[in-house]
Amino acid sequence: MKYYDILVLGGGASGVVAAIKASEKGKQVAIIDKANKIAKKILVTGNGRCNLTNLNTTEKQYNADISQFLNRFGVNDTLYFFDSIGLVTYADEEGRVYPLSNSAKSVMDVLTNKLSAQNIDCFLEHNILKVEKWDDNFLVKTDKDEFLCKKVIVSLGGNFTTQILDIKGINFIPSLVSLKVNISRNLSGCRISDAVVCVEDLHGNKMTERGEVLFKEKGISGICIFNLSSLFARNKKFEGKLRIDLMPNYTGDTLLEMLQKRRSLNVKVNKFFDGLLLSQIGYEILNRIKLDEEKSSLNLTEAEIKQMASLIKNLDYDITGCLDNNQIFAGGIDLAQLTPNLEHKTIKNLYFTGEACNVDGLCGGYNLQWAWTSGYIVGENI
Repeated sequence: MKYYDILVLGGGASGVVAAIKASEKGKQVAIIDKANKIAKKILVTGNGRCNLTNLNTTEKQYNADISQFLNRFGVNDTLYFFDSIGLVTYADEEGRVYPLSNSAKSVMDVLTNKLSAQNIDCFLEHNILKVEKWDDNFLVKTDKDEFLCKKVIVSLGGNFTTQILDIKGINFIPSLVSLKVNISRNLSGCRISDAVVCVEDLHGNKMTERGEVLFKEKGISGICIFNLSSLFARNKKFEGKLRIDLMPNYTGDTLLEMLQKRRSLNVKVNKFFDGLLLSQIGYEILNRIKLDEEKSSLNLTEAEIKQMASLIKNLDYDITGCLDNNQIFAGGIDLAQLTPNLEHKTIKNLYFTGEACNVDGLCGGYNLQWAWTSGYIVGENI
């Protein structure tokens, strides 16, 4: 059995920062993680570039009001922290902050270097089985060893928290995820660079985003889709409607007039959208209207033209679930159960950071900002 002042369960973004700050206060700290590398999940964030925060961060990008936490450790504090440990960063035109190297590995490297400098022990490839209260201490059992500590920081994502702690009301659901819809085979792999997508859940709640849309074999993906998925994750049910405006820069009337003029192209209907839409999208529209592909554009009726325009502005799908590619999990322990320092109100010396808390944000660096914020606050005040 090994003994530490503080055990951090989970070596992700928030857990690493919490460990660093706690060790700077003279505490003997160790991290336990099932991965074979510390901060391994960081490597896949921001398409491998690690969008580590956003200059536009406010509480409005989250499902919960975290303004009191951002006021204590916000974006500028994050930039100062990473600068202090050797990371050079830049921000793009949308406020997203990346390492100058454009490699997530740079973020992982400076964090692991700091852990080493602070002499923080890291027990990797340890599956955490149980956390139990043991008098005034905590007993943490893994598949390889047992640990005794005075305080525990839970920095785990997903349902791992529910598996190791006997605390009610901590439910997780995938979020920032592709939505499952019935996609026709010809659309798979098709990418629309600029679309407006609106979703509606079973309760009539709506959300709209603009951006890139990617049609996959069993669903729809893209950053705007990830953001829209949060509506369903927070309601814990991935069912509803999705509508895509394929040409958001054109009004319905302008589009209708454009399509009416295209009749004079005098081409077969299967060539009618050439030069206007991707061929896969064109075929999708024709198939929905059930038009004869050999029909001449000269013979298109006014009703058929209106159907085309309607589908381009409102390509609709039924949402039946989500795919297995979520970036985060929504859910976790509610902030109302925690003190301002993210300590459990009834279980003394038990702290929560990152995804273990019921805080989730949109894409764009906001979830990592919550990780840095919550990890710093716990590490500084534990």
